[in-house]
Amino acid sequence: MSRLLRNHFLGGLIVLVPIVLTMKALTWLYGFLDDLSRPWVEAVVQRPIPGVGVVLTIAVVFLAGYVFSLGPLKRLLESVDDVVDAVPLVGSVYGTTKKVLSGFGSSGGEPAFQRFVLARLPGRTTPGFLMRTFTLAMKDGQSFEVATVYVPTNHLYVGDVVVLPVEDVVETDMSVEDGVSLILSAGASAPALIRQRS
Repeated sequence: MSRLLRNHFLGGLIVLVPIVLTMKALTWLYGFLDDLSRPWVEAVVQRPIPGVGVVLTIAVVFLAGYVFSLGPLKRLLESVDDVVDAVPLVGSVYGTTKKVLSGFGSSGGEPAFQRFVLARLPGRTTPGFLMRTFTLAMKDGQSFEVATVYVPTNHLYVGDVVVLPVEDVVETDMSVEDGVSLILSAGASAPALIRQRS
């Protein structure tokens, strides 16, 4: 029961935190645009018009989405991402936070975190999330099946992506949500029995 409640609590956080941050950002943008536009509107029509800030906020959000979806500006946004990623500490937090937020679901509805796994690294076995598997073709003609695993290092939002042979990745019967709970609790919420996924 306690594990079920904890998982629902974590699921609630995953849903609510982006909503709260979005509402905070929209509230700030509304206040900024409303304060900026009010004197101009009153100067033109000689009276305040309620709702102008809301209309401007919606227009700016839609315009930003449209403009930055275009080829050149989309590449500019990706370049800004690259610059932020290069900043020490800020880049690691920014980049891995994006990975984590996209890990629970993409715009197409397919989760990036496929399963909770145990990754066999040199000298240790560590919990992580299976992202993808692919074939690595070597120049000598040999090919290997490998997997990319997201391994949190300090807590869920900071981590590394490691590439391992598939035989070094132990798939478990735990759900991604249970895996998140295990990591956030520093292993304290680990069940008494974890089975390898068949």
